[in-house]
Amino acid sequence: MEGMYQLLRFGVFELNLDLDELRKNGTVLKLSPQPFKLLAMLASRSGQVVTRDEIQASLWGSDTFIDFEQGVNKCIKQIRAALGDNADNPLYIETLPRHGYRFLAPVRTKFIPVPPPQVKEASSGLIANVAGEVRARVQSSAATSSAALSPRAGASSEGVSAAGERKLSKTTIWLLVGVVLLLAVGAILLLRS
Repeated sequence: MEGMYQLLRFGVFELNLDLDELRKNGTVLKLSPQPFKLLAMLASRSGQVVTRDEIQASLWGSDTFIDFEQGVNKCIKQIRAALGDNADNPLYIETLPRHGYRFLAPVRTKFIPVPPPQVKEASSGLIANVAGEVRARVQSSAATSSAALSPRAGASSEGVSAAGERKLSKTTIWLLVGVVLLLAVGAILLLRS
């Protein structure tokens, strides 16, 4: 559904299928793309057997040549580590030797609206939202306070965050230092000739 995030909830975990995020009690956990896809596949088919052939076709395709056994085992190991699951006494992923896997926990599917972007003004006079979109603002012709700022016509989203703004100012400073040094070297060379 457009404008909605699809979530799969099980135990204290939540998979956001649109953002490729795994959360535990609201905290984002790191999970590589392949293990995430496999976890999403298993959780979306909770209680059903997912064969190794289905996993291979879905995650790697028929034209990819890899050591599939090692790849899927590594993915399962990463998923179990993220979920705190144990292969000998599983709560989430049951291994069916030489056949596939089954997701054991009950899963609830939920759709939530995509939150609107949160906008804040940075000290540099740029308006940035949490998603990293930036609209440059310029001061009006009257040199007044920052309240007189207005959107620049035709400004586009650049995907620059507040941290990127600081990086840009550091880059500008280093560029200016470089120019000054080049000018100094040029002046010294002119004086020697």
